Amino acid sequence: MEPKPIEFKDHIFDFSFHPVENMVVAGLINGQVQCWSYAADRENTLNWTTQASKKSCRGVEFTPDGAHLLSISRDKSIQALDVTSGRLLYKIPKAHKYAINKICRLDTHLTATGDDEGIIKIWDMRTCKATQEYKVHDDFIADMAYCSGRSSLLSTGGDGLLSIFDTRKPTDKIKLSQLVDDELLSMAVIEDGNKVIAGSQSGALYTWDWNQWDASRKWLGHPNSIDALCKLDEQVVCTGGSDGLLRMISVQPYKFEGILGDHGEDFPIEAVEMDHHQTYLASCGHDLQLKFWNVQFLFEQDTTAEATSPPPPLKRKVIHIHDDDDDVPDTQDTKRPRESFFDQL
Repeated sequence: MEPKPIEFKDHIFDFSFHPVENMVVAGLINGQVQCWSYAADRENTLNWTTQASKKSCRGVEFTPDGAHLLSISRDKSIQALDVTSGRLLYKIPKAHKYAINKICRLDTHLTATGDDEGIIKIWDMRTCKATQEYKVHDDFIADMAYCSGRSSLLSTGGDGLLSIFDTRKPTDKIKLSQLVDDELLSMAVIEDGNKVIAGSQSGALYTWDWNQWDASRKWLGHPNSIDALCKLDEQVVCTGGSDGLLRMISVQPYKFEGILGDHGEDFPIEAVEMDHHQTYLASCGHDLQLKFWNVQFLFEQDTTAEATSPPPPLKRKVIHIHDDDDDVPDTQDTKRPRESFFDQL
């Protein structure tokens, strides 16, 4: 059993689960941020709605303690909201020269943002100042992930590059993967920080072993673009495709394990994320819904394991689940400089 889908009147660009509570926030095309409480045994409830920007909200991210929420906007700004009330705490206007497309939390105080022209900035949110800035991508930043064990920020973009920045070193020491003739739209760090996997516009999955960035492994297993990736465990990921399907994929070796959810073939998936209990996988798509999928049964339950033990490995079995101008408000946003669903709106 899982919570009912949360229905919206406007398109969802991104969402994020609270690190402790059963709450989820969504960033919408109209610039609003909405906070919801969810439960399987009762109706989902809207806690608050904040008009964070007049342009579309492209990303949301909780602070580690869950007290604050950071959001990014097409109007090039960063906002911080109080999670309890939705009140705007502060705003960094014109944080980038170009529209911001992605946000990634590094630790308690540092957050990274990437824009439509490939520029990445790292912010100290205590001072609201950018501490580092670099540009190694020639196209939009599609996704970012932080590998804390290696203190490295990884990013993928529309130029077909994966960049790896050890934040302890100067920005002139950034490593780059070999260029692939594809747009890298989504990514995750797996195998305890020893491998990186990326989804692409062509539908291929690419993987790199750490420090072997000049050689990637390619797997053709998706008929359409892979717009979202979520790590389920160190060797299994969930992909969100433009065909509206959530697929469970084993990485070593590549193997299609089953379908976890379906938004419908006419409704591409924008984002996929696991909640803090590892009970629900959630996804948002162009069907204006945030859907929950109960995936608790994927995890082996060990009642004797200590609370500090790492998450158990996933069961390997095939699953089939079936769903019984800055002052002008945004009404369309292509989000990425490529062919988009929103181009026709």
